[in-house]
Amino acid sequence: MQEFFIEFFGSFARIIVFLHVVSAALLIGSLFVIRFLIKPVFLSIQDEELKLKRCLDFLDKYFKMILPVMLILISASWMMNIGLGFEYASPITSTFVHIKEAIWLFLVFNFGFMYWKFLNAKKAFKTRDFFEVNENVILVINCLVPLNLLLALAAAFMGVTIRGF
Repeated sequence: MQEFFIEFFGSFARIIVFLHVVSAALLIGSLFVIRFLIKPVFLSIQDEELKLKRCLDFLDKYFKMILPVMLILISASWMMNIGLGFEYASPITSTFVHIKEAIWLFLVFNFGFMYWKFLNAKKAFKTRDFFEVNENVILVINCLVPLNLLLALAAAFMGVTIRGF
């Protein structure tokens, strides 16, 4: 199986790296946009119910957009990891790869937790429990999004370091 991925990566290396870089840029860009552009717009909406509804609508679209991006990013990372033979690389490179994998594992779990909080907020909105909706949305927007942004930037830096550029 490993030989297959090495051969596959050898044949499609440019496409795989391109998909990896584009999906990483989309992920980091989308987190940046949420934190620094969308959040201030939502804060300017005075009607609390309208603000929460718009925020939930946005998060619903965001999660539908970001899931395929993350799947492409993780798949490309996995193919690059096997195809480039990082397990046979120097101990420092191998350590960097494992650290990057750990960061991504945490990112995936954090996105899962964000989605779970979004579902809780959506359910609370249907019962008109606006306090619960607000608490879930505040946690996602104020804490989890910036944490994911910092972790994704750290993972991107690690990726550049691993590639040796």
